Amino acid sequence: MGDYMKKYDERNTLFSRVSLIEGTKEYNEYYKNLEDQKELDDPLRNLPFRDKLKKDQDYKNMFYPLIESNKYLIKDLYNRVQKTEIKPKVKLPQNFTNNIKEITKYFGATNVGITKLTDNSYYEIAGGLTGALGFNNYNEKIKNKYSTAIVYTIKMDKEMINRAPFFEELLATENAYYKVANTGSRLALYLKNIGYDAFSNNSEYYLAPLVPLAYDAGLGEIGMCNHLVTVDNGNNVRLGAVFTNLELEADHPIDFGLNAFCKRCSLCMMNCPSKAITHKERIVNGRRFFKFTDTKCFKMWTSSGTDCGICIESCPFTQGVSIEDVKKMKDDQDVMDDILAKHIIKNGRRKFTKGDLPIVRRDS
Repeated sequence: MGDYMKKYDERNTLFSRVSLIEGTKEYNEYYKNLEDQKELDDPLRNLPFRDKLKKDQDYKNMFYPLIESNKYLIKDLYNRVQKTEIKPKVKLPQNFTNNIKEITKYFGATNVGITKLTDNSYYEIAGGLTGALGFNNYNEKIKNKYSTAIVYTIKMDKEMINRAPFFEELLATENAYYKVANTGSRLALYLKNIGYDAFSNNSEYYLAPLVPLAYDAGLGEIGMCNHLVTVDNGNNVRLGAVFTNLELEADHPIDFGLNAFCKRCSLCMMNCPSKAITHKERIVNGRRFFKFTDTKCFKMWTSSGTDCGICIESCPFTQGVSIEDVKKMKDDQDVMDDILAKHIIKNGRRKFTKGDLPIVRRDS
């Protein structure tokens, strides 16, 4: 639970912790030496927080079904990939990396990067978050079975995100999670059909945390919000990754000066309604993150009935920074301040759009 660790443990993630049932063997073992954490987690355990959405029941009856089928569809995609046998290897050109990137985009990805997997890339122990897929993998050891990660982003609908923390934000994130699963499943099936084993990470089953992999694959930098922040879409993306044994040319982390920019900006921290985001740095497996209180963040979810999303909405890179400014900003505080000034003039401290979008507007 500290700032430094050799391997990731999915049991330490918030959703794994709050899914534990009080009094069970797993619950007692996990919190045996974590009394302070238990006191923070217990009030959040198994809350039906979607009911907290500040809309009348007719609204919920009409529009919650927009997202309720996602888990079933993701389960179908997962099962299809798992049941598909690996066909004999197809002869490929020596460097098939660019083809794979373009194929991933063809299947729906916004941007794609490649990184090599090591033992420390994976979760060491699974956190039991696979219930929607029909099984429980809590406490299972995760094996390092694959050598390559094809990591990709899916851009979310900005008009929906700019209505965070209201219902449209939830529509944007849920739609993106399905697109992540669909894109990854199609890619994994393709890889199996040309002779390479593949696993598609999705919102119901991750073999590894994806933000570090996306950073390693050169898709962006890690912002103060602890999300991946991309040059073209900010943190208004969801991440996906397909693990495979096809050897591909790896990309490298990029540095466009985001760390220094975040410290001058801090809009996500200032706008965070739960005060979960801080400016204090921490190093995890050699990568710079910021200290973050996940229980505070989740409390906001439980009061809004959505996934909040204000930190995404607040990021200048989500709203758009010109590529010319990005190219000049590294190590230049004047350029950073100019980017911030332009953003504040155009969007204020936080870009928030009032009014329901047509998809959920009731005219009568």
